[in-house]
Order: sequence, then structure tokens, then C-alpha cells
Amino acid sequence: MSATTGVPPFTSAERFGHDALGPIMAEFSLRLWLALRFFPHREDATVLFCARGGLRLKQVYERFLARTGLPSPIRAETLMVSRLVAARTCVTEPGEALLSELGREFAGRPMAEVAFALAQRPGVQLSAHWDAPFEAGRFVRLLRGADSGADLIRQAVADQDALFRRHLQARTGGREHVILCDTGLYGSTVRLLRDGIPDRHWLCLQFARSNYKRLATPHFDCTLGLSVQSDTYKPWDRRTAALRFWQLIEAVLEPNLPSVRTFANPGPNEEPRSNLEIPDWQARLGEDDHGLFTGLLAYLDRLDGTALARIEDEAVLGWRRLRRAVVWPGPDDIATLSLPDRSRDFGRSERVTQFASGSSVRARRAMTIRDSLWREGAIMRMFPRTGCAGLLAIELVQTGRALRAATRGRLGGAAVRGGAPS
Repeated sequence: MSATTGVPPFTSAERFGHDALGPIMAEFSLRLWLALRFFPHREDATVLFCARGGLRLKQVYERFLARTGLPSPIRAETLMVSRLVAARTCVTEPGEALLSELGREFAGRPMAEVAFALAQRPGVQLSAHWDAPFEAGRFVRLLRGADSGADLIRQAVADQDALFRRHLQARTGGREHVILCDTGLYGSTVRLLRDGIPDRHWLCLQFARSNYKRLATPHFDCTLGLSVQSDTYKPWDRRTAALRFWQLIEAVLEPNLPSVRTFANPGPNEEPRSNLEIPDWQARLGEDDHGLFTGLLAYLDRLDGTALARIEDEAVLGWRRLRRAVVWPGPDDIATLSLPDRSRDFGRSERVTQFASGSSVRARRAMTIRDSLWREGAIMRMFPRTGCAGLLAIELVQTGRALRAATRGRLGGAAVRGGAPS
């Protein structure tokens, strides 16, 4: 973008947001528009951008439409939701969608912690049986128990679920087809909502879709990754580099607002209000201390109606820049893409860091790299002179894994086509 008198030059983060993330998100916006434009039930559908990352996705999408002059094919709203909120819709009849999600999220944790997360009522007195590590069948039995503690947990969950359903009804206007728009990856939210509220027709359009959790994927029949759709990083597919540092995408798109945990009941004729909706929360969507989102928006602001023809070509360059910075980072990339700590979510207050704590002991250094959210960045941060050898080793390992996965996929497909052996 050409310099303008009186406008300060881009910071390195703003430049990366403009040159890499901007074209990528413009391509996503165009693909989202096309998906909505050709959706067969547009008159009876609402697209809901899911908190928190979807709030900025909506801002990106609407700015893209405004700059290019494309009309919105389907009514768009925000949905105050999270995995925690979606999980409550399944508590009355807990099935595999809920229990597998809780089992992964709270593995080894006491079942009381799970109950308090769902109910958001920590003062409830629970029996010592709840102190045992999470086990799906036992948790269901405790949840259905006749003791006063279990009853209070059930009532708290039911009250919050009822408020969310009122919120969903208000945002959809009673329309039967619900199109969720979110960042990704696995699609827990739509899997839980489809299980808990089966009377709606659900579709989820994500930036990326990946079964990184290695759980069952019955919801993948209604979940699409518009920009990335792969269960593994494939070195020959530059788009999948986003999976090597997914927290970068989330950090750019998630505003500095709390995850949705609870709803307040303002009155019988008013829409419930979530804890995310603090005073002036909309103004905070554009706040960007780091600069990546600012650069992304600056790219969108230079688009016009003639830009549609070149979006795909510019996106190719954007993905190339992203892959180089994530997979083969240099010192400048480490500085540009170092991000603040992130919350664990699902009703808990713990935070995780981008780079795990370091150590001078070689074995512990390996664990530090393994436990970091961005392993390539951790290697170059810990070994700035010799880290390139580590990057090459990671790339070779990932190539081998991707080739084996691709081979298994082809063999599995051939077995299905050939039929089961007699």
C-alpha cells in the first residue's frame, strides 16, 4: 500500500497483517459470500457469527462486502455462545457429543470441577464422590443423583440453558436453518448444538476444519472449512501451515473480551444478555494492541469492486507469506508473531502461554518445545543460531506423517470401493 502523507508507516505486525492475513481473510470472505449466495434455503436462514472469534469475522466479512459492493445474501447476526454454553444444551440427555468433549477437556480432573464449570455456581456443596477424576458413566450417574447438590447443579444448568435458547430464538427470528460462522477447528460448538437442539437445521462454515482432537466426526457432514480443511499439516499444501500455529489465527480474530459463560435475565420481554456484553463491547472489537488485526483491516479498506478478480491471486501470496513465517521463522518473525497469554476457556480461568517455560537442561528443553503452542518459533527462540536444523527435522517428520496419513486414506478408500473381503 502506498504511503500517505501524515499516515505513520506500518509496524512489522501491521505489515504482516496487511500482506499475509489481509488477502487470506479477503479470500475467506469471498468464499463465505459464495456459500451463502448459493445456499438453497436463504429465506428461512440466519447466519450467526459465534463469539468470540466470529465477532471479528463478522466485522471482516461486512467490511469486505462494503468495500466490494457485494450484497449480503442472508441476514447476519452475532451469537453469544461458547463450547460451555453449547454443552449445557446436552446436559438433560447427555450423549457422546457432550461426554467426549468433557472427557477430553477435563481428563484427570475432578468431576466437581466439571459440574462447577457447567453450572457456574461454585458455592454448591457436593459430596466426596464428585472429587473422583472424570469418568463419563459415573459423571452421568452423579449428575442424575437425588442429592441436593446434584439438584442445584441441574437447576443452574437448566436456568442458563433456557436463557441461551431465548437468545438463540431472538437472533434467528424463528428461522429453521441456522448457519454458524466461526474460526474453527473441530467444530465442537455445532456438534453440541445439533445434539442438544435437534429441531433446527444446522450448518457450520468455519475458516478451518480439522479433527485435531481425534474424536468422532458425525458433525462433519454439516461443517465445512472454507479456507483450510485438513486433519494434518501437509508440507505440500501451504494452507495447512495455519494448523502448525493455529493460535495465531485465534489471537488475531478473538477480541479482548471474556468468553461467554453466563446470561442475565433482564425481563420476560427482553433478550438475555451475556457476560461478554460489557459496556461498549462493540468498540473493543477493533482494539488491537499488537497490530496484526489493524493491518488486516487496512488491506480490506483498499479493496473495491475491481478487487474481486485478483483476490485469489493475492491470497496465494498471503498463504505463501504465512507458511514461510510459521514454518521457517526468522528473528523478525519471532518478534512479530509473539502473542500474549491465552485463556483455557470452558468456564475456567487458567491461562496458557505461547512458549512454555525454558530450561538449561537438554531434556527439559525438548519438553519446552513440545509444550509450546508454536514449536517452530520455540526452536528458533531457544536456538537462534542452530535452530534451522531443528526446523528441517520437524518438516521431515511432518512430511512422513502426512504421507502415511495420505497412504492410509487411499488404502481405506480402495477397501471401501472394493467391498469387504469374504
